[in-house]
Amino acid sequence: MHAILYVNVMERPAVLEVPKIRFREPERNLPGRRLRSTTAETRFTIQFARAYLSQHVALHHRTDKLATACARQVAINGFGIADLVTVAWKQPVDNRQPVTADDFIQRTHPTMRAFEVKLNSWRRGMAQAHRYRYFANAAILVLPAEKCESAVPYLDTFRRIRVGLWGFDPGSNRIIVHYTPRPCTPLEPRYQTRAVELVARASRALPVL
Repeated sequence: MHAILYVNVMERPAVLEVPKIRFREPERNLPGRRLRSTTAETRFTIQFARAYLSQHVALHHRTDKLATACARQVAINGFGIADLVTVAWKQPVDNRQPVTADDFIQRTHPTMRAFEVKLNSWRRGMAQAHRYRYFANAAILVLPAEKCESAVPYLDTFRRIRVGLWGFDPGSNRIIVHYTPRPCTPLEPRYQTRAVELVARASRALPVL
């Protein structure tokens, strides 16, 4: 699924499409190969992503970074594959003059959030999300709203390792915030450059070479 995903969150778009990084397995890029049908987790992720982008201002009401681009299935070698990565920045860079990822980071100081989406197994999801802290400013685990009941008693653990916990109800498009970590410097900032490049590859909204 490919689309321009520059979102002015002050204006609610009619349709939000969520681009995905091209397959990493060479055989899955071969022409004529039939793709497997989307899974329930993939559909849940896409619906969450659309809800998140449309509710960005309410969820991050203190931010002034309203330009947003995102991509699904962002793989950073050694740190896993994030189900969803968003990049938010304050002043849109002129799309006619794209810059390198490093220049973009230095000019705009973007906030990168990496989301791990799980339908079950919150412990595994929490561990995976923690790995995203190496390249993202914030890492958040997203579960179906009803599945959060078993994870909420462990919010102290989420806070200690600075991994957010959100619930999502696809029926109402409601996002329930249990804990959101404040953005901070990635544990390995050099990997953020690679993540920005991958998001730019999927979303033409991000003016990065």
